[in-house]
Amino acid sequence: MTSCIPKSAVLVAGLNLDAIRAAAAYPKLPRAVLALTEPLRQAQYAIFVFDGRGLLAITRGPFRETPAGATLLAPNLALAGAPDLVGAATAQHRTGTTGAPELMEPSRLAAGAKPIWIVVRGGVMLPLAGNAANLNRLLRATTDTTVAVGLRDSVDLELTARCFTPGDGRDFEQSLRAILTLTAAANARQPGLAALLGAIQISREDRTVHATLTAAPEALDQLLRAF
Repeated sequence: MTSCIPKSAVLVAGLNLDAIRAAAAYPKLPRAVLALTEPLRQAQYAIFVFDGRGLLAITRGPFRETPAGATLLAPNLALAGAPDLVGAATAQHRTGTTGAPELMEPSRLAAGAKPIWIVVRGGVMLPLAGNAANLNRLLRATTDTTVAVGLRDSVDLELTARCFTPGDGRDFEQSLRAILTLTAAANARQPGLAALLGAIQISREDRTVHATLTAAPEALDQLLRAF
């Protein structure tokens, strides 16, 4: 699957679909997450790639037939998405190696035993709106940022941002705290959300910033709406 990731990737996200469906928290996950997994019923694992313009889906599974709108590279490997990305992924797959090795090590660390993971290249501008647009300002100071999501009865979120310098790490930490404080203040009429944002634990080691949160699955819906 990783040999299909083209050089142009700026964001890569992985879903261990078998593990997600087997998790006790699965039925309680936000509708946005369930809507993403529903079309992938035949797949066991999915990797999504964003290059700043288009989206590519790389899926693995025991496909009985070619998934709708997809191209089969092998009996158990399918590509779907923007035509130029499908073409780039097909060409990259022929080389047998990933086109974005600098994203693969962070993704390996983020994945671990976590069924959901995301890695974002530093210095990119993502098409985000509302409060989430503030995240682009943070990404400018990073070499890469990863998010890992563990599923038990609860949901465990862990963000790790690796910055260029210790000073960048300090600025990232301070900016992240400010964003969370302002978001909580803007949602003061929703005490549950304010408590959720206040429960996020932030720490810094030299140029690396960590943020963690353990929450009930249904609480994630509030978090997604806030951003």
